[in-house]
Amino acid sequence: MPAFATRFPAGSDRFIICGLGSLGQHSIVNLKKFDHDPFEVRITAIDQQPIQAWEMDDIPHQLVVPPIVGDCRREEVLRSAGITQSRAILIVTSDESVNVECAIAARRLNPNIQIILRSSRHSLNDLLARKLKNFVALDATELPAMTFALAGLGDDTVSVFTIGRHRFRVVDQIVSADDPRFNHQPVRQLHHPLFRLLDLTPVEKPQQPMGWATTASSVFHRWQPYVQVLPGDRVAYIELEKAPETRPKGDRFARLFQELSDIRLDWRRRMLKLRQTSEQSLSRVATIAFLTAIILWAIGTLLLKITITGISWTRAISAGATLLLGGYGDIFGGLGPVQAPGWVMLTCLLITIASLLLVLGVFGLLAERLLSSRYDFLQKQPRLPRSNHVVVVGLGRIGRKVTRLLIDLNQSVVAISEEPHPELFGQIPLLVGDIIKELPAANLTTAKSVIAVTDDQMLNLEVALLAAESTLVRDRTFSPVVRTRNQEFSENLAALMPDAQTFCPYALSAEAFAGAAFSENILGLFRLSDQTILIVEYTIAWGDTLVGHQLAKIAYGYGVVPILQETKDSQGRPCTVILPTDEQHLNVGDRLFILSSINGLRRIERGEMTPPRRWQLSADRSATPEAVSDTIQLLARLTDCAIEDAQRFVQSAPAKTMEVNLYDYQAAHIVQKLRARFPLTITPLGMATHF
Repeated sequence: MPAFATRFPAGSDRFIICGLGSLGQHSIVNLKKFDHDPFEVRITAIDQQPIQAWEMDDIPHQLVVPPIVGDCRREEVLRSAGITQSRAILIVTSDESVNVECAIAARRLNPNIQIILRSSRHSLNDLLARKLKNFVALDATELPAMTFALAGLGDDTVSVFTIGRHRFRVVDQIVSADDPRFNHQPVRQLHHPLFRLLDLTPVEKPQQPMGWATTASSVFHRWQPYVQVLPGDRVAYIELEKAPETRPKGDRFARLFQELSDIRLDWRRRMLKLRQTSEQSLSRVATIAFLTAIILWAIGTLLLKITITGISWTRAISAGATLLLGGYGDIFGGLGPVQAPGWVMLTCLLITIASLLLVLGVFGLLAERLLSSRYDFLQKQPRLPRSNHVVVVGLGRIGRKVTRLLIDLNQSVVAISEEPHPELFGQIPLLVGDIIKELPAANLTTAKSVIAVTDDQMLNLEVALLAAESTLVRDRTFSPVVRTRNQEFSENLAALMPDAQTFCPYALSAEAFAGAAFSENILGLFRLSDQTILIVEYTIAWGDTLVGHQLAKIAYGYGVVPILQETKDSQGRPCTVILPTDEQHLNVGDRLFILSSINGLRRIERGEMTPPRRWQLSADRSATPEAVSDTIQLLARLTDCAIEDAQRFVQSAPAKTMEVNLYDYQAAHIVQKLRARFPLTITPLGMATHF
């Protein structure tokens, strides 16, 4: 371990990575995506052991110095990595106890550093967040669980997530000829209050007009507003799921039945927990009872031998055993004229009572065990579904999370595991044993999909190949979902099995860890158009690159999609705006939730906004007198120009023109909004274009 403190030049962002496993290496790659001139992302890494093989060859060259070998919990190791000069530390070792100890040590050495912790202990994470401040804890295995679950469903849903009381759904679907929402609709009209277009993949790529502004995003806003959606095109959009409707009075019996079902499931879980506790108690109590009986036997034997004259050791031992079996009357009623002292008789009575209590306790636990076994035997097991079900292979942390998500989505599930999982008993069919041998019993030929998420990627590959072969006779499309350990194997497997969906959990999670290093709150992630999309929360403060901007500039300039804004209305009261419009402004204290790729976060961090186009506005005729005031207000709000400039233009039209900076979607929106009251011609300078 080097004995020097790493020095960094001014004008750079400094980060420490603790743990160079798969997650740590992918985090380095994603952090380096935030490099920009003149500020450079400079990374120092710490690991307990020297790295023998890197998953990506260029990772050592992305570090400031060779990896520091040592214990990241030690003060001298953290100081040598530059803890006092660093902006954030990502603690991502595989040992969560080490991670927590390292986080506490890092906070002591640098009170202001941003700490990103890998941990699955949710209650402890909440306590640490309140105590340590500038602290984010993420579960690297649970973050991508929704991606695995929805990939296995095989339908149009890409993601389902909740922000506060609002539940959003991301859908990726093929447009049909009878779909009124999308069929033959121009892209500009899909910026809708109820849903928001995220991406369009047309069957035939339309020609883009020359001179139109490009977007900052490689996913969102890629198509110009005039492009129409046609049957066969693929669209991705986000919508707010409707709240459950209030049931009429006639549905009281249905509600009662559901409540009874919930009570029954809760009772079943309690019984299973009681059973597990009784199994542990039986072995523990039996051991204690045996040792106690030996001690009581020895005490009784010694007392009888010492206090009763003429008794032999053989008879004393036999009498001691008789006391344990409740034979107090037989012993002291058959000694003839020989009388034991009163305190000995009392002690022997206590020995007999204690022995009887031990016997009753052991027999009680045995009876409870027999009753619970009979309950298990009589309990109706869920039947294996015959078709249209999802087979989850492997019930580790990811597998259990995926299974719970599928149950919540009302999807029929069959799980296969090498070990029993009592918490799933009675909820889904569970096949326990050798995974490959149990696989045919899961009705693979008629299953909707197989999600292979064991820790062994070769076993996952074998499961996927067997599942794909079993469906060949049915001549149908089958898309197994495979968990891999590195991104390179995912890419190779995708070439081998084009229909398979392969995901490396650490490659997906690393983008969330990198985003959190820049003080963003990452709520979740999903895959769209072969990219990882992050669900990000921003709290707007003075000095942020977002403060004071219209949402149009944020959306199109940075290439992100605002989905919810928590702000204050004109009366100063808190309010929530769902799928906010382009003309909304961001103020200090607002909270903004967006969808963004890692590239979008990088642009926001840098303040690297794609500039808008310069447009010329002209009108064919003047506005009607009754519409002048409203037109001025609306034009000023939509273009974010001064009210005086909008007033001069509207009142002087058609003689006067006006120049404004707008993004293409803004320009289309303005023409659409003002068409009825003030017909506009909007021209990008140098070329005329009409909507």
